[in-house]
Amino acid sequence: MSLWQSLILASLAAFTLPGLMGWVLARRRGLQVFWGSLIFGALVMLYGWVTARPTLTPEVAGMHTIVIYFLLLPAFMSLVLGAILGAWQHRQAMP
Repeated sequence: MSLWQSLILASLAAFTLPGLMGWVLARRRGLQVFWGSLIFGALVMLYGWVTARPTLTPEVAGMHTIVIYFLLLPAFMSLVLGAILGAWQHRQAMP
């Protein structure tokens, strides 16, 4: 399996699994999961901002960019969108 094929599979998993997890949890707990996902994303992004080094080699910087745009960003977006949909369904189910 080539690098691009494994990246596509990992990207699909990163886009699907956190969204499903956020949706299931938010259907049970409501808006708490949405706010928790936003806080979690902010903490991860702050950690990445603090640990980022401007002296990376071009190969390592390229891999960091690929990981950010093909794995971390889709995972975060699907988590937040799943939490929004689940919280909306949680709210609709309440009397």
